Amino acid sequence: MLFKEIQGNRKIKQNLKTIRKNNKVGHAYLFLGDQGSAKLAIAIAFARLLNCKKDKEDSCGTCSDCIKYSKLQHPDFHLVFPVLKNSKKKHQTSDNYLNEFRETIIKNPYVSFSEWNEIISNETKSKQEPKIYKDEANKIKEKTRLKNYEGKFRVFLLWFPEKMNRETSNKLLKLLEEPPKGTVFLLVSENTKEMLPTIVSRTQIIKIKRFKTQEIIKQLQLEEKEFSRIEELNKITQGDISEIKNIIQNKEQENYFELFSEWMRLAYKMNITKLIPWIDKLSQSNKQNQELFCVYSISIIRECIMSSFYRTETVRKNDKEKTFIKKFTPFINAKNA
Repeated sequence: MLFKEIQGNRKIKQNLKTIRKNNKVGHAYLFLGDQGSAKLAIAIAFARLLNCKKDKEDSCGTCSDCIKYSKLQHPDFHLVFPVLKNSKKKHQTSDNYLNEFRETIIKNPYVSFSEWNEIISNETKSKQEPKIYKDEANKIKEKTRLKNYEGKFRVFLLWFPEKMNRETSNKLLKLLEEPPKGTVFLLVSENTKEMLPTIVSRTQIIKIKRFKTQEIIKQLQLEEKEFSRIEELNKITQGDISEIKNIIQNKEQENYFELFSEWMRLAYKMNITKLIPWIDKLSQSNKQNQELFCVYSISIIRECIMSSFYRTETVRKNDKEKTFIKKFTPFINAKNA
């Protein structure tokens, strides 16, 4: 991605451009932000700018380096991310899932850890959580011993470094403190509390802000009339643009209303006999769809509260939803919401 393609965080992007322009590039940066923020996109844009041959305010997008970065296939750009153990592979490293990760990030640079987990879990049928194993640290050390292929900088991007175990972290400590000349580490994290303090202390922390509603509209190329709906989703998802995109694009959302209204009717009637099949039906859905249904349910309940306390008009377009909210509002109060 290019900086100009990423909405928001203007000051941070400008500071990164200035760092490159003045040749003041440090050896390790930590891009810290909430789920669904632009932390990964900005880190990739910075990595791309570091090796752009035109060396302008932003990557040119046309030189050989930029073209390779657009496919995440530059030989001096190394991706490190959590993976699942594969008994068929001798070493547990990111290289085992490199094609899948590239495809995922190109499609959605705001992807969440849970989404990535689901993608690779479906392939391996594993129920373990992806990790960054010690084999990865050994692989990184091997790569740093080689000369840069064609770029001025050799860049290692570590996505979710908090998923490194202590052994992996300890192996990388010395390298993060004194990497070979021309080597830059970009760590992309959501929670530094799960990382070794000694790892964090070796980086320059760059805090990425959440997307504002107007920025989400521009980033997703939505119409201005969607503002009210996106503003609501922005609050519910806490600025997670990936979640918002999924909600908008998910065709199953059309069935969420029927599912939610049935749930509420059965719950208020305490109809346990029919609630059990309802639960079974939802449990058969994938994890992402379950999460989206929860987001949808919260948004309906929130509208009922807003309608009850502040007499605001519903932002729903669907007539069924509007009618339901109007009838359901009297049953929602501060105690049961």
